[in-house]
Amino acid sequence: MEHLLRNVDWNSIRTLLVVAQTASFRKTAEETGQAVNTIRRIISRLEDILGYPLLYREADGVRLTPEGRRVMQAARDVENSMADMLKVAQAAKENARGPVRVAITEGLGTFWLTPKIVDYMETTQNQSRVELQCAMRSVDVMRLEADISIQLVKPERPELDVVRLGYLHLVPFASQSYIDRHGAPTSLSELASHRVVEQETEQLQGYNLDRIFNPEIASRMVRLKTNFSSAHYWAITKGAGIGMMPNYARAIGGDVVALDFGINFRTEIWLATHPETKKSVRHQQFIDFLKTSFDERKYPWFGKELMSPATIEREFDREDLRDYFEGFTAKR
Repeated sequence: MEHLLRNVDWNSIRTLLVVAQTASFRKTAEETGQAVNTIRRIISRLEDILGYPLLYREADGVRLTPEGRRVMQAARDVENSMADMLKVAQAAKENARGPVRVAITEGLGTFWLTPKIVDYMETTQNQSRVELQCAMRSVDVMRLEADISIQLVKPERPELDVVRLGYLHLVPFASQSYIDRHGAPTSLSELASHRVVEQETEQLQGYNLDRIFNPEIASRMVRLKTNFSSAHYWAITKGAGIGMMPNYARAIGGDVVALDFGINFRTEIWLATHPETKKSVRHQQFIDFLKTSFDERKYPWFGKELMSPATIEREFDREDLRDYFEGFTAKR
């Protein structure tokens, strides 16, 4: 049987795909430009090679047998893989000025990576256009929805090249105006009497306050919920309530104060790339740049251990970081 399988060509499989989609030899003939009898011969030959029927012939058309459905699923998987390979091949033909498409969570993309990209554009000889997609969901790099993904959930597909860039630490913040009006909690139990601003996305699943307290108390506490980091930061800065933000949030420039009542979150930052895409010189250069942008030796707040916001604020007195967020908010 194995030597017979070698005689199955992709054009025959494509014909089968159309037959399965249209459920009709006649409609397949119209769509492919082949004669009806030619299509029948192609399907019959496939059935002879495989050794089992693929279609039920009925008065009003055709439908797949159970074996035919399995062949169809395998064929669609191959078709999808071929589509991916064509995309990669097209990307490989592009010169150094071709785009680099990066998907990253909105908060890291807006507040941290964008200034780094500006520096990259000024200092590198790579003239590629950067297409920055600040995605609230994880993208499928294997299907080339993006060339490179930076996300807070580890990709599960084994085909991807995956590396951990670092860690994102979230600690509670409130604006000075909120503290002046409502005070600041000094313990988790005191938090129950305060307003909370919550961010919830596919990659950040909220604060689980219903588990810490109970659903009724949690519902009363959360007065504003958003999926966007920029809206979340702005709401906290304007005094809407207490919320969890990256431990470097104060360096961005908003009038926020870090609170310490015994709670903080840590999540991993992952870099995922298509194994073929990274063979491109311009992509590899950008991947190296991304790794440097989250290097804990230079930016220790991305390390495994929590760095206090006060220590981070002193780090931003460094010459290379002093003006990092200049123009985003007014200087204090």
